[in-house]
Amino acid sequence: MSDKSLKQRKRPHSDEEEETSSKKRRDRSQGTVNGLDLQMIKKAPRLSPALFCDNCEIQHRQLHHLLKYAALGKKGKATQASWCSIHHQKYLRGAVVLVLQDLAQHHFYQFYLHFRSLRRLFRHRFSLTPPPSDFLASLLGLNDSDFPAQKKRMNGQHSAEGSTDQKYNFIATPKPTKSYDPILQRYGTKSHGLTRYLLTEEEMRKNNYPLVGLSNTENYVHTKCTERPTDSSPLFGLDCEMCLTCKGRELTRVSLVDAQGQCIMDELVKPINPIINYMTRFSGITRKMIHPVKTKLTNVQEKLKSLLPPDAILVGHSLDNDLHALQMIHPNVIDTALLFARSLGRKFRLKFLAQEILKREIQCDTAVGHNPSEDAVAALNLAQYFIQHGPEKVAEINLEDVFLNANKLHSRSDTSKASKIKQNGFLHPLPPEGPSFLEELENAGQKIAYVSREGLNDTVPSGQFESLLCTSDEEVLEKACSVIPLSPVSIVKFQMGSIFSKCHLDASERVSCKFAEMMTVFAGPFRSGVCLKNVKMHFESCGPLHSLSTTSDTCQPYVCIKYSVPEGAQLAVELLNGSCIDGCRIKVQRMITRRTADHEDIFKEMGEDPENKSTIYVSGFTKPLTEEFLQQQFSHLKEIKSIFVPTNPKNQRHAKYCYLRFHSPDGAAAAVHSIRAHGGLRSMKAITSSHLHRWLQAAVTCGSPHKPSNPESVPEGDCTEIIKDLDRKVHLLYESLRENTLCVILFPGNNSNSGSLPGFGLIGIKC
Repeated sequence: MSDKSLKQRKRPHSDEEEETSSKKRRDRSQGTVNGLDLQMIKKAPRLSPALFCDNCEIQHRQLHHLLKYAALGKKGKATQASWCSIHHQKYLRGAVVLVLQDLAQHHFYQFYLHFRSLRRLFRHRFSLTPPPSDFLASLLGLNDSDFPAQKKRMNGQHSAEGSTDQKYNFIATPKPTKSYDPILQRYGTKSHGLTRYLLTEEEMRKNNYPLVGLSNTENYVHTKCTERPTDSSPLFGLDCEMCLTCKGRELTRVSLVDAQGQCIMDELVKPINPIINYMTRFSGITRKMIHPVKTKLTNVQEKLKSLLPPDAILVGHSLDNDLHALQMIHPNVIDTALLFARSLGRKFRLKFLAQEILKREIQCDTAVGHNPSEDAVAALNLAQYFIQHGPEKVAEINLEDVFLNANKLHSRSDTSKASKIKQNGFLHPLPPEGPSFLEELENAGQKIAYVSREGLNDTVPSGQFESLLCTSDEEVLEKACSVIPLSPVSIVKFQMGSIFSKCHLDASERVSCKFAEMMTVFAGPFRSGVCLKNVKMHFESCGPLHSLSTTSDTCQPYVCIKYSVPEGAQLAVELLNGSCIDGCRIKVQRMITRRTADHEDIFKEMGEDPENKSTIYVSGFTKPLTEEFLQQQFSHLKEIKSIFVPTNPKNQRHAKYCYLRFHSPDGAAAAVHSIRAHGGLRSMKAITSSHLHRWLQAAVTCGSPHKPSNPESVPEGDCTEIIKDLDRKVHLLYESLRENTLCVILFPGNNSNSGSLPGFGLIGIKC
């Protein structure tokens, strides 16, 4: 369930509250609050991140979009990032990005107790997708398709013919020579069979396509089209439309056309979750259309699997969005947005390409919404045109010049299809297409301060940086503290060395196993033949169970209960210890091993995290939760701000527990007392941050809590000292920042042949 504010009931104020309220009114009349200028308080920049939900995984492009707006604002023609709004951006005094090289999300929780400063200083946290081959380039909105002429221009060697078209927010460049044309660089001058234009696995990974083995696609359905494609394999055009539900963007219509452009599937789909915006302007879907529909996502997935032959090739425009909406994985795709991409990987809208290449009008302004069948045919025909005429013919069209000289109506009146994306039920639209962060900084005459032990590589135009190379991380800290206050944008990179440089999937698994053990309790002793169904009923009231089994290596029967969230285990120990179940007075306890000795400290610290201080956990419901039920159930609570109901990863249904966020920690504490006093439901201060929730769902699948960990290649004590020192450096660097500076801490994650590990981010504005 998305964040939903509830109506507040008025309550009588105490004498103390009346006095405080009167003081605040007097202060406001004098233009001050606690002695501070009221106008300055009102205009202080702040963040409003939309991260209180099932999946807080952010793409690098979305992070780039946030940094672009932070540095340039509306004056630089940048727009707000949908996943995190910056209020009063013009009062920001700078933006700094700290990159903790070689660290991934699991490192934060492996050394959780040692990251004291990071946990205290930064309230907002998010997961980050595994990094592409060049993390810095992706952060700046660049990619490997940049052609040399553009890089040379951005390195300060401008052509006399180059200019900037501010009206269209698009950099005008001299027409490239044939050898430098980005399409010819990718595909050469000769025509090829269609298999030459299929995206490679690396390209699919880089462009956020759903792939087997990724953490955010574990519940996706494979099309089973596993036969190796050939140049005679059949093409199918695909396009989807989405609406906005309480869980984000969900599929409402899907169209599939064959190679002749004949529509073989056009289905309306009813989302699982309640619709809050039909997005009729774009989707064409109305309440009247969708109301009688019975087709579900699973029905569409099965139908697509039956229609597609084993060697089918799907064609679409920004097809990654459609596959995520379908929650399906398909290995063989042609993406026309990437096929026709120009310099700096710049993509054109489907409407523009259809008009200029096919001489066809689609997505007309007079029509209500897009026609997915029409869009699917257009994408299919664009791919067929490219295959038939070859890259040389397409390069001659020089779409960049055409775009700059096109009618102004084509500039910004339409919303890019790339802004319509659903990521595992969480709304994170991609930024509009346009110049990169680096291009806009160049236009504004600004440079980025870059402090690191390693220089910039060839994929990043060095002319836009003031680089300070160092010989140690201590020197990085020293130089960063002196240069950051003088620069509007800074990137500081700390390197951990060889200890963390490789992708250690076994280390990630050890951390997952540790959390699985933290979520495991043992109850007993019971009599022989204990009724597990009765035990389950009692322990399920504390939270969702992953498994429940009887131990065989104890004198008397004990039951091992493994929860899916830490709060479940904590409540079981607090509330069920000493209770009578099946005629037995039982003890409820955790196992104690070398790895689990600090569980209580971790639980306590997680509850005190700034992100969790005003959030509570509630369980004990007998049915999956709905929005209407929760509003009725909690309408008596005061100061409630929003509600988050997780989704069951197996069936995508709402869970039987939820998280409530309040305006203050006092409001949260009062709510816990009120819920417990009413009886029936269980409640406590939240331990699980929302970004951590999905990761923990996977953590409990690591196996038995008795599973021994593999011996570590490096003693953890050595790593601990490095982490403590790193936390100290981050603290000192943060203290050196000016007030109202945006600070982003990034654990880039890892992406190698041995596997992918997601990254992690913390964000805040220094007050």
